[in-house]
Amino acid sequence: MSRTATRSMRTWRKFHRYTLGYSKWISLITVSLLLIISFTGILLIHQDDIKPLHTKRVSLNVLPDHYENRLERTRQKQGTTVAFAGEESVPLRWVILDLHTGDFFGKYGAIFYDLLSIVAMVLGTTGIYMYFKIRKNSVF
Repeated sequence: MSRTATRSMRTWRKFHRYTLGYSKWISLITVSLLLIISFTGILLIHQDDIKPLHTKRVSLNVLPDHYENRLERTRQKQGTTVAFAGEESVPLRWVILDLHTGDFFGKYGAIFYDLLSIVAMVLGTTGIYMYFKIRKNSVF
């Protein structure tokens, strides 16, 4: 093993040691959100096969405040404000679509998902680099 390769590995190990606490939590949060995006994507693709997605509703009590405004705007556009005035729930499909696109988190959801994508790309790229770098320098 050359001297520069050994120095490079020491640098990566120091980086890993000093950032382990931060990168661990960033990775866990990123993976959790990517799992949500993946799961909701599968639900959206197969929404015609899953019948409860068409009939189930979610109460406004458990959702962010902007859903109430969205429901009122939809009722006004459709002219059903009086007919459905007492109903305080939204279709489950709205929530799934909003979780998938980032609209669930309000006006900053798209920015949040962009940052999530950048973090995932950095983690993936450095993970692949470290895998091949360690594998190249290993005995086996």
